[in-house]
Amino acid sequence: MTTPTPQGPVPNSAALGLDLGGRTALVTGAASGIGRACAL
Repeated sequence: MTTPTPQGPVPNSAALGLDLGGRTALVTGAASGIGRACAL
């Protein structure tokens, strides 16, 4: 049995051809929830 690949409205950075290596990302809404999980 295979695990389905998650799909969503926002494509990942590989699909967009973005290279964020050596860059700093600003994560807004990092006080709680998903934003905090991404920031940590």
